[in-house]
Amino acid sequence: MDLSWVSEMSNGVMDAPEPQGKAIALGNRLLTVEETTLALRGEITRLRREVENGGGSGGGGGWFEPPRARFAWRRAEEPDSATTDFSPYDHRVDDSVIIEGERGKLFLNRFDLEGDTPDFTAAVAALNAMPRVLRVLGDGAAETPDVSIVIPIYGQLAYTLNCLESLFRQDSQYSAELIVIDDCSPDVSGSYLPEVADIRYHLQPKNGGFIRSCNTGGAMARGRFVLMLNNDTRVVPGWLDGLLDSFSLFPKAGLVGSKLFYADGSLQEAGGIIWRNGNCWNYGRNDDPNRPEYSHARQVDYISGCSIVLPTSLWHALGGFDPLFTPAYCEDADLCLRIAALGYEVWMQPQSRIVHYEGKTSGTDTGKGVKAYQITNTRKLYLRWREKLETHRRDPEAPYSERERSVRRRILVVDVSAPTPNQDAGSVQTVLALKVCHRLGYKAHFVAEDNWLFQDRYTTDLQKTGVECAYAPYDLGFTNYIRRYGHLFDAILVYRYHILERVIDDIRAYAKDACLLFHVADLHFLRQQREAELAGDSEKQAEAAEVKARELAIIAAADCTITHSTIEAEVLASELPGAPVAVWPLMYEVFGTSQTFAERRDICFLGGYRHTPNVDAVMYFISDIFPLIRAADPSIRFIIAGANAPQSVRELAGDGIEFVGLVEDLRDLFDRCRVFVCPLRYGAGAKGKVMSALSYGLPIVSSAIGVEGAGLADEEHVLVADSPEDFASATLRLYNDETLWNRLSRAGQVLLEEHFSTGMGAQVLNSAIDRAHAARMSLAPDQHVVFDIGVAQRNIADFAGD
Repeated sequence: MDLSWVSEMSNGVMDAPEPQGKAIALGNRLLTVEETTLALRGEITRLRREVENGGGSGGGGGWFEPPRARFAWRRAEEPDSATTDFSPYDHRVDDSVIIEGERGKLFLNRFDLEGDTPDFTAAVAALNAMPRVLRVLGDGAAETPDVSIVIPIYGQLAYTLNCLESLFRQDSQYSAELIVIDDCSPDVSGSYLPEVADIRYHLQPKNGGFIRSCNTGGAMARGRFVLMLNNDTRVVPGWLDGLLDSFSLFPKAGLVGSKLFYADGSLQEAGGIIWRNGNCWNYGRNDDPNRPEYSHARQVDYISGCSIVLPTSLWHALGGFDPLFTPAYCEDADLCLRIAALGYEVWMQPQSRIVHYEGKTSGTDTGKGVKAYQITNTRKLYLRWREKLETHRRDPEAPYSERERSVRRRILVVDVSAPTPNQDAGSVQTVLALKVCHRLGYKAHFVAEDNWLFQDRYTTDLQKTGVECAYAPYDLGFTNYIRRYGHLFDAILVYRYHILERVIDDIRAYAKDACLLFHVADLHFLRQQREAELAGDSEKQAEAAEVKARELAIIAAADCTITHSTIEAEVLASELPGAPVAVWPLMYEVFGTSQTFAERRDICFLGGYRHTPNVDAVMYFISDIFPLIRAADPSIRFIIAGANAPQSVRELAGDGIEFVGLVEDLRDLFDRCRVFVCPLRYGAGAKGKVMSALSYGLPIVSSAIGVEGAGLADEEHVLVADSPEDFASATLRLYNDETLWNRLSRAGQVLLEEHFSTGMGAQVLNSAIDRAHAARMSLAPDQHVVFDIGVAQRNIADFAGD
């Protein structure tokens, strides 16, 4: 075959014939992909070498600290570069801080606010003309604001205006009032700020200092929360929601504070440490803020007061900042210690970010001015809290541990990639498992064994809930990671047998004190056996047999195995009678239904289509079942939903069939449909898609495989049918019978509430960890008994009575 035209075309000499031209275009795209792949592989190799050279191991003497290798931060170095020019490894956790800092520069420069001829009049006019993205409630609003944002000022009008401009841009689900307390500013603030629309401006009768201004603003607050914000700050998108959402994430939280950055993007503080002598540390000061240890929510000793929020009722109960520390400094640390003394928690939320132009009001020299009070007030803080501080380490011992001194035990969760709960039900369970770990008192760490990229949405979704995630370039390669951190963990939970095969030797070598739990997700060999039997494929049967041998071997090597299915537990009891196995319920929050039977129409299926049983189920339903349904009622449509669908599924859209793909909010799907169908013909494990439908009160028709191992009874919680005729008949029956529909809808929700809650999940996981520790120590479950303090106390009381 003459291919000389290929090289000629690539040099622009001639045009190829149409079919050949398409082939060349495809070839060029493949070459581009290959070049990108090779570049990424080279980048991985380079990063791994840097990480390895960065040192850091838990095996050395003294206290543990992670390595401090420096890595380029491209967004900070090239703030004007387009994101499209960045490789996946160029993205960082705190890129948004650099972007917001540049926006602040533009505002300040636009009106020469830092120059010799600032145009404050034009700046105020621009603020009044800009649309309010933040829902700001003024003095006359009847509605109670969610939060009162108190901004104490003493001069520095340019930075106050810069702060307000960023606040007006803040996109938030919460409403706010903005209270500016002017402590008799020595500049022209009093001439311009009263002209800014939508703020409550208050001029103090005389200069009384920072604490008095804050307390005045707190007394004026009408919101459910009161938030103290320095005027020399610029808030980053997500700042307010990050703060206020934390009170739902952490029910014991009494105060939440932001992650603080200097104007150049370097870290000012990721929570604070109070040492035994009363000295206060801004943890991470001047370091790279993107490091994992700075980028997840944590309980801390204190948060610097330039961006903190607490319930207004708690602020009033404590009397605000203590005037003992007038005019300023250490009042924030004292407030946090008082809150903790009442049994509340203090949290740093890194999803709430601010640029802090530090020292614009009081300077940075502790030898003069207001800043000199920092030394005096540190002594006052120590004298007030010295008995409490006796449990703290001496300055500066083990800051990595002291940054979260409340942590007593840790668990590492390992999966192939960061969970994507909007794409697959398995990820929902992983996220809830991490939540359960926190409920049991474990600090949770997460490692994506296969994909070390920082993933802006999915990684940060874990970080905001308090999970410490590992990612490149700071960590790369499981061996490197576990060699450094393995000694910290009390338990390790690994998903999927092929993942555990790759990491088990390193876990046993570097995490010697940790019990090892294996989560099967579903028994791969059981699913493959069923697929092979359905297809009558002897080659697939041989593959299933090989997978079975590998999967059983890894189960035997783990300290305890977790499954969601009672059927799988029975299979393992038969195959490996001595292996500890726990049945962990699929966990779901019950959202309920907001639409009646009459307001609904159509039927739907939801699944992640990288999972081949879901593809087969849709194809089978459309070819064998749906025509029977349409013949009886042509008005019924079939809605296909879910992520990562192949073209073969997308192309099914047409006559009575709608393909919607990824659904971000499942209510948008489940509340519009009348019946959920699950026509799986093979698979294993309990099915998350079924439980998701139940959680929204959507009744189900399923094959037997679709509901196996989950405790769902035919005619009680769901309708079960296997043949095409029976499946179509059951679907039509449920679609048209309102009484049956309401009964199954309620029964499914009740079942979830009673047996599939996170509380039940916490009990099972706690028991599984207990059994795993026993197995690791070669003890049978009945050879160790938990000390029951309640029984002991009753015995003491009985003895005293005698």
